[in-house]
Amino acid sequence: MLLVDFPINGPLRIPLLTIEWIFIIICVQLSCIFLFRYFKREKELRNLQELGYFSLLMGFSVMWFFYIISDYYASDEIVSPFLGFWAVGSERYLYLNLGYFTIMVGALFFLYFIEKYKFVFIKRYLFTILFLIYAILFILLFLIDIRIPQNITYMFWPLFILFFFLYLVDFGRRVKNRKTLFYGVLKLFPGIVLLLVGFLFTTDALINVFGLEIRLFGAVFQLIGIVLLSIFFMSLPPFSEFDWQDKLESLYIINMAGIGLYFKDFKKRGAKLDQNLISSALSSINIVLKGLTKESKGFSVIKKKRNIILIYQGKYVFGVLICNEELNIAKLVLKDLIEKFETIYANILVDWDGELSVFSPTENIVREIFSMK
Repeated sequence: MLLVDFPINGPLRIPLLTIEWIFIIICVQLSCIFLFRYFKREKELRNLQELGYFSLLMGFSVMWFFYIISDYYASDEIVSPFLGFWAVGSERYLYLNLGYFTIMVGALFFLYFIEKYKFVFIKRYLFTILFLIYAILFILLFLIDIRIPQNITYMFWPLFILFFFLYLVDFGRRVKNRKTLFYGVLKLFPGIVLLLVGFLFTTDALINVFGLEIRLFGAVFQLIGIVLLSIFFMSLPPFSEFDWQDKLESLYIINMAGIGLYFKDFKKRGAKLDQNLISSALSSINIVLKGLTKESKGFSVIKKKRNIILIYQGKYVFGVLICNEELNIAKLVLKDLIEKFETIYANILVDWDGELSVFSPTENIVREIFSMK
């Protein structure tokens, strides 16, 4: 026997609507923060992981919007035929399925943006493909019988939780500082628990057993959980870049004449390199690129075999960073280094006499910016 009739009425209607609208507004605001952070960055430094967070939070927001329509305003009466397309159905089934579909789309984009940088399990895009298959199955069942898809939505959460678990395990492996990892887990775990418990409390199965009061608690728990998780993820760099220092090969600072002013081999190889020769070659490459793009400053990226060559042109010098993977954080630190280098040595660079020893303190700047111990 059902304890709750839809649309929801009674003394808890207004408190529930208030909490759930607040939940939607906050989720939209949090998703927009990630979207604005993405577009606010320079194009070369943008991080698709932030678009993934935006997609997931916006999916939650739109899902709850449809939930509000289905549970507070739509009729639960079964009609035959329904809207001239389905043999049977109801307004509530329609809006519930639209809600399920929007969170699936949000999660699908989240998975794609995360897996684009690094595979989480077995192979790249595994979970993206699985969720795409699941979304297609959902659409087919929705078109066949509007009542069926709700029964398979419970498959969504175990699969997503598995991905999230593997995602966090990978995060834990990349954090070398155990204390940082411990505090990270302390901040993350309450948000996950509140979100999952809150969602469970808002399902029809538990509402029909315990009444609308449990839905009120569920909405509050989810609101707190979403805020905690968003704060946590805002503080994270891309997971693919936790070990970014291990992906660096070598660094060059070259003046406009192609003369190497500073060199660092991050792999600490013993073979002595002809720095001036390499510096001149890289300088020539960037001059060609500058002529093609007609840009006086900024980044150039050259992909050659197994290496990525990042070139940042300042006012007086080029910064060249060779990596084995293209990383946004590498671009960020390279730009920071060149700007600081030019600020310190501006007067010397304008009328340099060829003495390289004057640039020896650059090693300390590199250690500071690249966090090398």
